[in-house]
Amino acid sequence: MKRHGGFTIVELVTAIVLLGVVAAIGLPRLMGSGGTGALVFGDQVSSALRHAHKTAVARRRLVCATLAGNAVTLRIRQQAGMPAAGAAPCTLAADPAGTGYDITGSGSGIVSGRGGFADAASIALYFHPDGTVSKDVAGMAPVARSDEIRIMEAGAVRRTIRIEGSTGHVR
Repeated sequence: MKRHGGFTIVELVTAIVLLGVVAAIGLPRLMGSGGTGALVFGDQVSSALRHAHKTAVARRRLVCATLAGNAVTLRIRQQAGMPAAGAAPCTLAADPAGTGYDITGSGSGIVSGRGGFADAASIALYFHPDGTVSKDVAGMAPVARSDEIRIMEAGAVRRTIRIEGSTGHVR
């Protein structure tokens, strides 16, 4: 008796189930409803905050991070020490040597806050040379565990970023 090549019913059912799973997970992402833009923007925000922390410690300067809408701006204070009362902490225009930098990135997500950031239209973080992170220039209002930076898209939270105020660790 001659045997004909083909698939068994178990193999066919397994292949159909796998295709169904791949279609259920993959198609929404390919169609753009998976929120990948907000996830990528969340990665950019957390990377920028890590960069701000490393720069503050390495250069021994105050670094200001501003998150507003869908943009992140980092500025470094060029002068050593704390700014005078009423002075802008991280302005680059006052830098006579022109050695400052200003990084601005944007994405499809929207930044919002929770905890101590909830009522603000923008979030300002200050990375100090000693590695701490605060919500004010003087360092008197450290970032708390309950403070969150949330990346929103289409009214839903797509990514949550937390910063440890005492160490500057970004999660």
